[in-house]
Amino acid sequence: MTTFIQLCVWFVLLYFIALHTLYFLLILIGALQARRYQKGITFAEFERIASSNLTMPVSVVVPVFNEERIITGTVENALALNYPKHEVIVVDDGSTDDTMPRLVEAFRLFRVEKQGSKHIPTREVLATYESVDYPNLVVLTKENGRRGDAINAAAAVSRYPLLCVIDADCVLERDGLLHMARPFLRDSNLAASAGVVRPSNGLRLRGGQIVDQGLPKSLLGLNQEIEYARSFQWARIGLCRLQSMLCISGALLLIKKSVFEAVGGSWPNAITDDIEFTIRLNKHIHDRHRDRTQHLAFTPDAVCYTEVPEKFRQYASQRNRWQRGTLQALLRNWKMILNPRYGLSGLFGMPFFLVFEAFSAVVELMAYLLIPATLLLGLAGAWEIVLVLYAAYITGVFLTLSAILISETGRLRAASWKDFWKMIASVFLDNLGFHQWHFVHRVLGTFQYLVLRRTDMGMQMERLSPNTATL
Repeated sequence: MTTFIQLCVWFVLLYFIALHTLYFLLILIGALQARRYQKGITFAEFERIASSNLTMPVSVVVPVFNEERIITGTVENALALNYPKHEVIVVDDGSTDDTMPRLVEAFRLFRVEKQGSKHIPTREVLATYESVDYPNLVVLTKENGRRGDAINAAAAVSRYPLLCVIDADCVLERDGLLHMARPFLRDSNLAASAGVVRPSNGLRLRGGQIVDQGLPKSLLGLNQEIEYARSFQWARIGLCRLQSMLCISGALLLIKKSVFEAVGGSWPNAITDDIEFTIRLNKHIHDRHRDRTQHLAFTPDAVCYTEVPEKFRQYASQRNRWQRGTLQALLRNWKMILNPRYGLSGLFGMPFFLVFEAFSAVVELMAYLLIPATLLLGLAGAWEIVLVLYAAYITGVFLTLSAILISETGRLRAASWKDFWKMIASVFLDNLGFHQWHFVHRVLGTFQYLVLRRTDMGMQMERLSPNTATL
């Protein structure tokens, strides 16, 4: 028994050393890649993209379910994007609130007859609308089929070769599409591009446009601000550099329509369709028999802001769903794990996400259970346990602090010194309750999916205010 406990202790120690080392290396690789990218761009280049008739037109897809409070601002933001030619396709996926009446009133919609392609089957589309004032706006209403089904329905009626998928609560920077489209103009083999996703809580908007930036007001919101910088920005760029980006956030994806259809579109039954689709996209890129030159890109200067939960109950539900969705996506595509046929995405990306993302909460639970066991068996004293916990805390602080300080060297730095010091303070608070709350609900999500087979979407987040900003 004692030997078994000792082996478990060594496993946990080595696991967390490997976890923090890999994340630190990914952040460094991401920072170097972003710097290399910034050196290769010029302002004049974006002016040419904005004015050129050769710039590939984009269909912006906005799947919506019960978003009456924010949908008007989101659509206004998408319509006002600085891009030569784009359309906005809003899909009301069976909303039961006043989402559609709000859209009809705000944009003076009228019903039209419009047929789309049948490449990907979807739930029935009930009606199609266009706008009196905005000829590039299309709105669909359909039977509820989850977010993935709504995206597929939008792709069917889209007119343009690029699809930009965003969430209903997203706010894009005015030049965001220009930055996202730039890699496609320079590389014909590019299949899809991802961008930076940051919390929108604290933004101030007017007419759907960002007029001022700030931080979330709550400690929970601040905690997610630093988490997004660490995990959803620098680490994702690093994973992309290693051809292992297996989760392009559903808040911001630009993909060739032909590739989207070839992959089979989004899976309607996915708990979190973004990671499941990205894994299949990686599989498609490496599984083709003719041409294996397609790849993914990360655009570090394309920024989308999305609302994060500031109530603990909603945060718990979101992280529970993310955990279940990650497990579902990885296990559904388990044949890619350690399979050289799928390149680095199979040899590194899939094992990394499975071991260090999906099951990290389980290993952490093991670590907490080992503490009383080592004390009872006399394998460690109380002070030794305290020192190990302190070392884990300091390591986490160092990792997150590195990501924040690297962010301060670029365009996404804090808006003021006050905001900067708030973020620094939140780094030290991250592992003093917030992380543990996150951990508990990830463990619950793991149990609910693997044992109870729970696949529902969980509770919908209650919006704080229109577009989470002061209008």
